[in-house]
Amino acid sequence: MSDEKAEKALLAALEVILADHPDYQKPQIRSDGDILIPLDPVLKKNRAAHRNVAEAISDWMARDGKTRRSSTWIE
Repeated sequence: MSDEKAEKALLAALEVILADHPDYQKPQIRSDGDILIPLDPVLKKNRAAHRNVAEAISDWMARDGKTRRSSTWIE
């Protein structure tokens, strides 16, 4: 089987699998032979937004735990 036929057969098989997974777009073969199966762009943006919010809250909580006292504070 030639490389081109093998690639087409592989892409067809992947498209059958991905039909059950609507969060992913049509697979592509790059010029270097790597297969790319992109995630839906809207879903990718939502994941990034949730990750950014989680990181911000985590940073905020880490800073909130440290007591800031003036150097003139006397106990």
